Amino acid sequence: MIEGYNIALKLDSKTLLGRTQDDLSISSTTKTSLTKDDGGDSKEKVIGHEVTFACNGLIDFNPTSGTTSKLDRDDIMALALAKGTAAEVSVQYVCPGGDTYEGNAIVQSYSESSNSEDYATYTVNFKISGSFTKASS
Repeated sequence: MIEGYNIALKLDSKTLLGRTQDDLSISSTTKTSLTKDDGGDSKEKVIGHEVTFACNGLIDFNPTSGTTSKLDRDDIMALALAKGTAAEVSVQYVCPGGDTYEGNAIVQSYSESSNSEDYATYTVNFKISGSFTKASS
């Protein structure tokens, strides 16, 4: 049995600190063709895919100790504000017992909401730039 908290989006081999939810969305990009060979019926052909991720988490404004194995709020904000090639980060979508997929992504948006003086929630949205493929074993 695979439980949802084991599935993770990793950026440069690090997960995001305080994650509560990771969402993956894959949408087909299609092109419509209408030819005489098809007798006037339009056909859809998949020509690519758009892959996006949404990660939600909890920020502790008074952490007891830092960690270098996870990306914290400042790391995520720096990615959200990056430009050019610095805005692209390698990602892996990992599911224990399942396949791992990898590619490069950019931050589409970042938001946070203060819940109290000690905590806030955040949402960061990523979009794959280029291909997203099964990692070789």
